[in-house]
Order: sequence, then structure tokens, then C-alpha cells
Amino acid sequence: MKLRLIIGRAGAGKTQYCLEEMGQMLAASPEGRSMIMILPEHATFQVEHELASNPDIAGFTRAYVFGFRRLAHRILMETGGAVRPHITELGKRIVLNKLLHDHQADFKIFHRAAAQRSFADILVSMIQEFKAYGVSPESLAEVEEQCSDLPIGDKLHDLALVYQGFENFLQGRYTDPEDYLTLLAEKIPQSAILHQAEVWIDGFTWFNPQEAGVVAQLLQNAASVTITLCLADAKSGEQASETALFHRQWDTRRKLLDMARKMGAEVEEVELVQTKRFSAPLLGHIEEQLFTFPSMVWTGEVRGVVVTEAANRRVEIEGMARDMLRLSREEGYRWRDIGVLLRNGDSYAELVETVLADYEIPFFSDRKRQPVHHPLAELLRSVLEVITERWSYDPLFRCFKTDLFDLSRDDIDKLENYVLEFGIRGTKWTNGQPWTFIRRFSLGEDEELNEVQQEQLQSINEIRMKASAPLIVFEQQMKAATTVLAMTTALYEFLVGLMVPEKLEVWAVHAEETGDLEQAREHRQLWDQVIQLMEQLVEICGTEEMKVADYGIMLSEGLEGLTLSLIPPGLDYVTVSPMEQTSLVNIRSIYIPGVNDGVLPMRGRGEGLLTDAERGQMSQLGLELAPGSQSDSFAERFLVYTALTRARDYLWLSYPLADEEGKGLSPSLLIKRVRELADVPFHSLPVEPVPGSERQYIAHGKRSISSLAAVLRSYKSGEAIASVWWDVYNWAIQHQGLEWYVQRAVAGLFHHNQVEPLPGNLARRLYPKKNKLRGSVTRFESYQACPFKHFAQYGLSLKERAVFRLQAPDWGQFLHAALKGFGDSLQEAGRDWGSMSEGEYKEIVNQVVEELAPKLQNEILLSSEQHKHLVGRLKRTVTRAVRRLVEFDRVSTFKPMAMEKSFGRGDDALPPLVYMLPDDISLEIVGQIDRLDVADLEGKKYMLIIDYKSGGAWLKLVDVYYGLRLQLLTYLLVASKAYEDCLPAGVLYYFLKNPNLSDKIKLGADEICKKINGLLKMPGWVLADSQVIRLLDQSIDGYSEFLKVALKKDDTFYSNCLSYVKEPEEFQLLLRHVEKKLVDTAREIMEGNIAISPYALDKRTPCGFCQYSSVCQFDSLLPENQYRRLAKPDESSIMGKIVQGQEVKPDELV
Repeated sequence: MKLRLIIGRAGAGKTQYCLEEMGQMLAASPEGRSMIMILPEHATFQVEHELASNPDIAGFTRAYVFGFRRLAHRILMETGGAVRPHITELGKRIVLNKLLHDHQADFKIFHRAAAQRSFADILVSMIQEFKAYGVSPESLAEVEEQCSDLPIGDKLHDLALVYQGFENFLQGRYTDPEDYLTLLAEKIPQSAILHQAEVWIDGFTWFNPQEAGVVAQLLQNAASVTITLCLADAKSGEQASETALFHRQWDTRRKLLDMARKMGAEVEEVELVQTKRFSAPLLGHIEEQLFTFPSMVWTGEVRGVVVTEAANRRVEIEGMARDMLRLSREEGYRWRDIGVLLRNGDSYAELVETVLADYEIPFFSDRKRQPVHHPLAELLRSVLEVITERWSYDPLFRCFKTDLFDLSRDDIDKLENYVLEFGIRGTKWTNGQPWTFIRRFSLGEDEELNEVQQEQLQSINEIRMKASAPLIVFEQQMKAATTVLAMTTALYEFLVGLMVPEKLEVWAVHAEETGDLEQAREHRQLWDQVIQLMEQLVEICGTEEMKVADYGIMLSEGLEGLTLSLIPPGLDYVTVSPMEQTSLVNIRSIYIPGVNDGVLPMRGRGEGLLTDAERGQMSQLGLELAPGSQSDSFAERFLVYTALTRARDYLWLSYPLADEEGKGLSPSLLIKRVRELADVPFHSLPVEPVPGSERQYIAHGKRSISSLAAVLRSYKSGEAIASVWWDVYNWAIQHQGLEWYVQRAVAGLFHHNQVEPLPGNLARRLYPKKNKLRGSVTRFESYQACPFKHFAQYGLSLKERAVFRLQAPDWGQFLHAALKGFGDSLQEAGRDWGSMSEGEYKEIVNQVVEELAPKLQNEILLSSEQHKHLVGRLKRTVTRAVRRLVEFDRVSTFKPMAMEKSFGRGDDALPPLVYMLPDDISLEIVGQIDRLDVADLEGKKYMLIIDYKSGGAWLKLVDVYYGLRLQLLTYLLVASKAYEDCLPAGVLYYFLKNPNLSDKIKLGADEICKKINGLLKMPGWVLADSQVIRLLDQSIDGYSEFLKVALKKDDTFYSNCLSYVKEPEEFQLLLRHVEKKLVDTAREIMEGNIAISPYALDKRTPCGFCQYSSVCQFDSLLPENQYRRLAKPDESSIMGKIVQGQEVKPDELV
């Protein structure tokens, strides 16, 4: 019985001392008593490989390398106790979640936290700590009784309740792996392997009580136990302070010596004074002086340490990758000689993996991966959500897009578009009825399906049946299932029915063929882990009855706990490892990125479920637990120390100045400390290469092209560049396989966000049909707003994906149809608008709205309670609009002659406007006039154009002049040509809306009505003739109740109304101007102008609500993307220009 302590600083050769001893003993006698080396679990592979690689050892049968957990398994296999199944981490989460749910009413503190999904993880860690420190549920309950009057008492009550429930569940069923070390300590005396064995324990900073119990038993039963500790000045009092660098190791030494003394064991201490690791003396100096105060400044050769500052994390890691290539090419490093330590894995792990892959550097990321985004994990979550969310869109298509259904991506896209367009969910998927929904562009459209529509429906229904069939069967099985066993069986059969195992294997083979071995292993491992998860669910909760929603939550939590452990893909690779758990020791070079303030050293973690004060209270009552957060902060310094002392030749420290969002980051004080110890080389990595750094950036073929693009951008702006960059360019364009990368990299340099006119006769092939350029006035207004918008809409026919929701155009379409239906009802009854009583028109409105509601977007107004509520709003809006029109009809001599009158389309339509363009192209303007009223005055007929608007509307002369708003005047032009005996009385907008009203004081009913009527006055232009005005509104007395005009007593107009009236000559001039504008616009369209050139008038532009902005990517910061700024002359100047037939130039009359 002998205890040996091997003590020394980092790099003193403690591990090598143990391996050499083992090697000598094995060389002398390959067989004999067992030789066992115990290491942290993550370090066993590396050390075992090093031991087996010893050239002096031909072979051995008595040497073993274990972690504590693996040693326990080996001894239990020998002595008994390993047969009982062990509960996995997933099983623990499931059990604890169940206990939290069952005991929620019994908790004193945890009743709210119990509902949090991550709380079970916290309890798993807490129970692990209890077991590691020998705390039982009974001891917790005893302490809880002693401090029942303190706040901690309630917390201990809840912890004891959960802990006892967990232990009761395990009793007779499972072994908790956390109990393995306790079982190991009990079984060591019975083990032949450990009897009189030689034991080495290396790599530990301290031992928890469970581990200490194992060490004590090993000391009693083994011939000798050798333990290494990273410790200096062990016998001095310096390390006794909790803030000392080696305090934990010093305290561990003290406890081990006390243990040996109590057992009467022989003790031997070997202190390794000489540092052997560092071939670069500066690294040894940093190891010795890093936490020594006052410290000595290095005066020798500065070699082996580099500090690098980078603009951001991406630049930092790319610089690191280029430096790795330099070490490999110029200094003869193998990839296995290089390691990367990450303290902030969340920010760096994926970035490091991506960049190393880009630079084609083989690497192994030594971290556990959570497959939460793997298609199989997504399928398991979403397929249960399909049932619980009643076949809603989101979980359904998350299912389909996993590629585990027998559907092509094209079929899924077609199905998704159809489902989104018609709002299909729920029983529409499962009732077996074929889908017959078709997009209709008006509420009165013929319901007969043409041949193309029938073929589309047949295709969609075939895809739908193929997609939904396995889900329907699964839903039926899940609804019939009442227990977890039955539900899990149904889920397993669903996966097998989809041939998921076979598909995963196909994916794995494909990944292997493309060289992605990690992805291949992930596909294979995940299926086994999912099966293990299902087995755990059945074993733990198999006979328990559960709702599908609760089962889905439990399964989802289990999936979140899955981790994939991958093995290295080869023998020569860069190892990327978390700093706190790494096997990288005595490696030639270490890279440590992300050395920022608050990261290295890491700021103190939260205190957790038990605060430091509560841990102190428990310690006073006899329950010792792990050190708290304050002790962890002190231990962080030792972690920094070990990280900076793992390399023997080369150490790279780097930090970014900004994160991904551009927020500033500060370097760690560690950087300052290293630079205080020695004048180490300092490099700065900007976002783009700077002159003189060419060789650094020309390190990898593809990546050098990215740097080339940045350099050429500088060249384009007039800066000189090194000639070597032209060599890179010439080499790349001639190198097979790199042409695409060059084109892609430099495309942005020559990107000109503008489009050339359509060549030759392409516009003629694109726009006219049978030599006719046909369209509504809105089309030509669109061109004047922006030629590219017109091209995108009418040339490319781009459309946003149709979605089943009520939007502004649908609202307007419904209101238009409702007014038309009301007008048709009056016409059939031979009634005038003004003759309708309130009860009569309300009854007709109700009938019309009820009749139209099912026709809008395939019954969207009947699809939900929310939409049904909108029917009531629509009735109120239509009622107000009708009421206003009825009141207008009672005071107006003008009566409707036509409602919803088409021109250029339909059998009973007015003629279109037709004009000839060059090349025998005819221009046809078609559309629909909402309402045309007429009245007689002194033997002359006057006509009034009314256009319904459900939103805002205005009519300004400047907009008409520039062709931005031609609709009303175009309708007047059509009517003037069709009814030549009629004179223009006006063009007006009529609002179809129920305006909201707000005021600082409470208003009476009459005041509210007056203000609303004021908001609903019809804007537009009317004839500047008082007699016509009185025909329009016979009740006018000063200000009109319906028009935005007012008459004085002498029948002249108030000055503030002059912009709303026009003389007959002005109407004629404006109509001629509209004709000219339409023809000129059509000519420009046929000339192929598709420029990205939106207008800007005052503060208005068409870009704010343009659905094509993502296509044109207009950016006013680009020189080629500037607004077409339109001048804003006064109205007299505009009319003068119209009279002269001249255009206002942008620099005139601003």
C-alpha cells in the first residue's frame, strides 16, 4: 500500500513520467500484475494511442487505460452488478419531467419552474452533484427539517421530494451511471484485476467525494497508486490561499496525504522541477511568469508566440487558417501537430469548421453535436404537431420538406402553393373529398372549369393523396392509442412505413461518396439513438396513459437531449476542441481565438439552483457540495494557465474587434498581460488585404480569389495594387475548376444595378398580342411610376405567391361588387336610389353581402370566426356607402346611367380607346367605369364619372400631367367618345369606407355624423359652372355636403375651392393631354425602356409599397440608382405647358 505523488508545473513531464514507467515495466514483463492508468474520459484515447505507439513495447496484455466511469463498468462486469440496465441521460430527463408534473401541487417553490422545459436539465445536474458528494434524499430531508424556518428549507423540501421520487423509480429497475463510482468503491476489494495492481491517476485537478472514495479503495487494494498534480511550491504556504493559482491542487494534495496517513500507507513525493515541454523558451517564460507578481520581462529571443487582432471573427479565423497553411508548408508541421482551443464555442465552433473546410484543412471537431435540426428529428416533432394542431400548414410542410416522404421537391412546392392560396387545413386534408378550389378573379366569374383547370386539380389531388396517406393512417393509430407504448409503436411503424432507416442509409452512403464522413456517421448514429429514445420511453412510461400533446412534448424534450459523438475521420487532422475539456497536451502548436474581455477568462457563471450562501449553510449543517461560483472564478485562472501552456513550439492568441452584428469587442486583459511579459509580435488583420500583405493572402486557391475581389475593388476606385494580384487573376482564369469562382468573385465589382433597353424587336414579341398593345389605364400609370415595375408586372408577369388572407384588393373587390349588386337590384325593381327608405336599403345590403360572402376567395369570409366577424364590418361599410349615395341621389339631379360599365371588354361594352403606334401596332385602352351619371341642363346633357375607392384617393393636376394618375380622365375620355352629345360635368372619387373618428372631447351624434360626412366628401374636379354645381347638389348652401366646393351668394366659388373646379376648355385640354400621355407612354414601352427609374415627387415615391423591390434592388446610394425627380410647378404653369404641348423638365419650376 503505497501512495506516490508526482508534482510539477505544466510541461514538467508528469504524464510522460507515468508513461515511461509503464513502458519500462511492460518492456521488462509484458505479462503480470495489472497496470492501470486512470484519466479524464476525454483524454483516454490519446494516451492509450501514445502508450501503444511506444516502439520499445512489442505488445502487452496487462496494461489498461480507463476513465473512472469506464473502469467502473469493467470492474462491475468482473464482479457483478453490470447486468442491470442503466438509465440514460434521456431517461433521466423523462423521469424528472414526469416527477415535476406529478408533484407540481406538492412543491413549495418549484411549482412555477416545473413548467419550464429546461428545468429537468437543471435537476439532472443537481442530482449528479448530490450523488458525487454522497448526499442522499434522506440527508436532504434531515437538513430541511433543521432549517424549515429559513428560505432554503422550502427549496430543500422540493429537491428532496424530486430526488426521493427519482431514487424510488430507479429502485429495482435501473442503475444510475452516477452511482457507478459508489458501486466501484464497494466492488474494488473483490476485483482480481485491481488486486496488487500498479495504478497511475493523471490529469485531475481535484477529486469529488465519489472519486476520492474510489482512490481510497484503490490505495488499500493496489500495490501502489501514483497520482500526478499540476502544482508548484507544494510545501510553501502560498498555495493555501483560495486565490492562489494551484490552490485546488494544493488542497487535493493535503486531502490525499491525510487519507494515506489515516490508512498507514507509505507516501512518496516526486517533484519534477525542470520544464521539458517547451522548445520555444518564451513559452516556458510565460508558463512561469503569467500569474507571478511582480514578474520578469523576457529579454531573450522572441519566438513561438503571436498576438493577432482582427476586424471581426470571420477575418480572425481566416487569418488563423492561413497561418496553419504557413506552418504546414514552410515549417513542416503535420495537421496533427496543430490544435485549436475554443472558450466560446457557441460563437466559434461552426465558424471554425466552415473556414477550415473552405481552406481544405482536414479537421476533427471534438464536440458533441445535437441533431435537433436533422430531418429525422424534425419529422418526429412535426408529425405529432400535425395531429395536435389539426393539420395546419406549418407542421405539415415541415414534415414534407424533410425529404423522408416519397415526394419530389417540385411536387411539394406545387402542393404548398395550392394549400397557401386556398387556406387548406384540418378536415379538408382527411375527409377524402377532392379539392376543387380555383382562383377566380371576380366575384361573378363563371364557375365552370376549363380543361386546363381540371388537369391542374387532378395533379394537385394526386400529390395530396400521396402525401397525406401515411399521415392519415398514423393519426388514426395515435387517436386509438391510449398508452405511451401504443403511441410509440404507432410512431415506429410510421417511420418504418416511410422507409426511414433505408433512406438514412442511402444518405449516409452518398455522404461517404462525397467525402463527408461526419455527415455519414450522423445519419447512422441518429437512427440508433432514436430507437434508444423510444425504448426508454416505453420502459419508463410504457403503460401510462397520456395525451398526444403531452407525448409530443416528452418526445421533443428527449430529442433535444440527443447528442452525437463522432470519431476522428483519419490520422492526420487539426483538432478543434473546447478549452475546458480537451485532450490536446504537449502538441506543437495551439491556436486560441476569441481572447476577448469576459470570454478568457470567462466571467463568473450564475450561481445556479443553489446560491453560494445556501451552499455555505448546507456545509455548516454537514452537507458538503461542490464549490460555488466564486471558487469557479478562481479556477478559471488555472484553465487559462493550462490553455497557454499546452503548446511546445507555437502559440497563437487572437481576438476580434467586432461581432457579427458590428458591435465592438474589447481584448482580454490576458493579451495585455502576455505583451507585458514579452514584446511578442503583434499582427492586425483588416477586413480587406492591405499593400505589403499579398503573400499572406495568397495561401489557398479559392480563398485567394475572394481576397482578389477586395483588391480589385480598391483598384477600381483608383488605388494602385501589387502586380502579383494580376498573376493571381491570370492563373485563376486559366485554372480548370476556378473559372466559376473568379466570375462569381469579381461579378460584384462590375455590377451595374441598371438594365439596358430591350434589344431589337423583343418588346414587340413580349408585349403586344396580335399587333395589339392592350391594357387598362393602371398599366400605363405603372409605367410612369417606374418602367421596370411595368416590365416586371406586364413583361415578366411576376406575381407574389397567393396566400389565403383578406387583403386590401379583396376588400375593394367585394365593396365594388356589393354596390353593383345593390344597383342591379334597384334596376330590376325600377326604383331610384333616392326613393329607398333606410329599412329597404339595409335589407337589400344584407341580402347582397350574404350572397357575395361565399364567393370571395373560396369562402374566406366563412373560414373562421374572425373572418365571419368581418362580414358584419362589410355590411356596415356597404350600408354607410349606400346611405351616402341614397342621400346624394335625393339632392342631385344627376342619375345613374350605367354601373360597372366596361369598355373594350365584353358583349355590352363601350368601345375601347384605340390609337395607332409605329410598326402597325395598335394601342387599346380597356377597363371599367364604376358609375356614370347624367343630367340635363337647358337642353344640354352633362355626364359625371364616379370611381369607387376603398382607400385614400386624390386628384392633383401635377399627377395628371406626369401620367401618374390618369384613371378618372381616361374614363371621362371614353364616355365622351361614346356619348358625344354629353358634356363633362366632373370626375369624382367616392369613398367606400367607414372612417374612424377621434377627438379630444366627447362628441354628440350629430357632430359625429357631420365630421364623418366631411371625411367622405368626394374629391376630384367638377365643372366651374354654378348651375351644374346646383344640379350636382341642389341642397348646396355655401359649402356642399357632398362635394369639396362652396358657392358664395353671388354664385362664385370660394378661393379655397378653385383647385376642385375646371373650366370646359380646361377639361378639353386635359383630355387631349391624357390621350397624348397614353400614346407617348405606349411608344416608350414598345421602344423597350425598362429602366429602374422610380419617380420622386415631393416626398412621394412608388418604392414604399412596391412588390418588386426585391427584384430591382433599387439603392439610392448607387450612382446608377437615382430617383427620377419630378418638378412641381404651380397649376397655372402646368396648364400653360399643356396648352403649348410642352413637357416640364426636371430643372424647371421646382
